[in-house]
Formats: sequence, structure tokens, C-alpha cells
Amino acid sequence: MATVIETRPADEVEEALIQLDRDFAAVYGPDMGHWARGVRGELLEMQRARRTADRETHPLHPRKASASRRRRHCKQLPWRVREVAPSAVTVLLTPVWTDAHGPMERVFVVTARNADGQHIKLPRGGSRRLASLMQAAFPAADWNQPNTWRAASNQLVSWQARRAAA
Repeated sequence: MATVIETRPADEVEEALIQLDRDFAAVYGPDMGHWARGVRGELLEMQRARRTADRETHPLHPRKASASRRRRHCKQLPWRVREVAPSAVTVLLTPVWTDAHGPMERVFVVTARNADGQHIKLPRGGSRRLASLMQAAFPAADWNQPNTWRAASNQLVSWQARRAAA
């Protein structure tokens, strides 16, 4: 009796990405660190294009919270921010894309300031924790743009929206 293996779209996408990686490695060598920046960018763009076909079944943010949980995140956000950065009045989150440790990934540079405008030193892992809190409370925000959270209004303002208003 022959076993039939059903190929899912995710498997096809994975196979296409593996083949793409093999093709680039055959031409440019196995170490991406020695590739030209344009070649790396082309590979990453092609990988991103292949993955978008899979995004309808596997969204970028698969664990989107319910409306009640989002309201609770927003309500508790000032308290949670004070745990990480006491006396923070504003928190600036700036996305930065890096490929230092392999594939291109987005990390956030987080700057917290007190009422006097002085920088607040964050504890180890504080940037990642604040970015996670903000993304949980404001999932609809454009996280590819710099955003500023203000404690007084408990609202997140995108820099792109601020430039459009000015």
C-alpha cells in the first residue's frame, strides 16, 4: 500500500524558499557575510515575495488579542510601563532592521524620557519588553514607522501621522 503525502501550500512555500537559498548559495557562496549588500537585499526581497503568498493562511501577527483583552492591555499599559521605566512620560519606539544574526529582522530602539526630558536608563531587556507591551496594546498601529507613546493621554502617535498633520 503506497502512502500519499499531501503537499500543503506552506510546504510548497518552504520548498521554494529552500531552493531559492540553494540557488543563491551556489552562485555567491555559502556565507552571506561575504555577499554584496545588493545581492543580500535581492535575496531577502525575493524571500519576502515568496512568503506573501502564504500570508492569508498564516498572518504576520497570528495571535491578535480579542477586543476585551486589547482594552485591558490599554488600561494597564501605564502601570506596566512604570514597572519597566519608572517616571516615564514619553516612550519613543523606533524600528530598526538588521541582519547581523542571520535573516533580516526588525528590532526596536526604545527611548524613555521623564517629565524633565531626561533619558531614563532601561533595565536589561527593557526595550524588548516595552515594544512588546506597546504592540499588544496597539496592534493596529503601523510598526514600520517610529511611534511615540505619551503617559498623559495613554495614546500612541505615529511620526508619519504627526508629519501629515504638520
